[in-house]
Amino acid sequence: MTSTEPEIADCRLAQWYRLERLWLICLSFAFSLVHSFVQGQTPTREQLTGTWIGVHSEWDTDFFCPLPTYIQLDTDSVYHLGMVDGSATELTSTWAVNGDLVRLDTIHFAPHLIKLQDDLLSIGTNYPMVFCRFKDISIDSASTYRHLTGHVWQSDNLTIFLYDNGQVSLENPTSKQHTSHFWRLAKFGQSVFLVIRGNQYNRDSGYKPLWQINTVSPKQIQAVGWNGCAVAMETFQLVRNILPGESSRPSGFQTCDNCFQAMWHEAPLSRSPKRYEINRVFTKHYQPVNQAGQSGLIRIQFVVNCEGEQGLFDLHSFGEDYCPKTFDCQITDQLVAICRAHVAMDPSLRMPEKTDARPQDISVSLTFRLKNGRLIDILP
Repeated sequence: MTSTEPEIADCRLAQWYRLERLWLICLSFAFSLVHSFVQGQTPTREQLTGTWIGVHSEWDTDFFCPLPTYIQLDTDSVYHLGMVDGSATELTSTWAVNGDLVRLDTIHFAPHLIKLQDDLLSIGTNYPMVFCRFKDISIDSASTYRHLTGHVWQSDNLTIFLYDNGQVSLENPTSKQHTSHFWRLAKFGQSVFLVIRGNQYNRDSGYKPLWQINTVSPKQIQAVGWNGCAVAMETFQLVRNILPGESSRPSGFQTCDNCFQAMWHEAPLSRSPKRYEINRVFTKHYQPVNQAGQSGLIRIQFVVNCEGEQGLFDLHSFGEDYCPKTFDCQITDQLVAICRAHVAMDPSLRMPEKTDARPQDISVSLTFRLKNGRLIDILP
């Protein structure tokens, strides 16, 4: 099956275009299994009718990307796909249930590819997208905003610092590690959603999980959303007011994208025209450690975010038999230091592929081959 991606004339819809392509990629993985006809019970038309709010796409067993979209399946077979915060124009098509097959737009899903358990709808199997049945709860957005802003709210799983300048910090109550983003309230139906997106620098990067506000009282709020383990009702207690002069800053290195590894742009430096420059840098700065037995492979991975900050360094090393091996720290410390000082600081890493594209997070991976402490190759 082939499909033509819609033209996006308005540059303000660029973010939606990327999300839509992600949606189509996910659906393509599911569609690739459409002829397998795994045995399973297809939800009925009556069960599927209604509005579904995106929770996340599951890229791995412990890695999820927030899914800030909604699907509305009307009784008259009209299908709607849009953004909960209204940041893009809604797409409209048709849907149907034909026997054991479900059609959404032009894509047909075989049995078992669309599952319904309680109020959770799962689409696909390789990279399933999870939606929660929408229950419209009337909330006044203006009074809710006044109630939330300028305060710190904490549940068992999350602490939220809602600054009145539109910034927000999310903190793990156990580790006390926190990240910085932007927030707003979005009206969807009669309901109000807390929408958190962006990074410490701008509002335009990916989303964090959505929270639907259910109740508001002077000392607490209740909201439904993904708490890291399940879609659940979380009770957030008022902790304190945000003090004058407090600002939202991450506690450590923070990527610009909220979807982490699956959305990073990879930089295969040793397989690019920069290979010569990379070899020159390490030839110039690496001082051989002449020791018998210091032979094998060392792989160093790190991330350079959209502002050129570096972090998430990871090192793995292997002997000549490709089994895990620990190298002398004089070797590994040197290689990491050169990566930090010369490779990660290279401004060309942060150049977008297209002149109209914004800088993005870059994932860098380099593998070094050593023989008795001498650097003999940088592998492609």
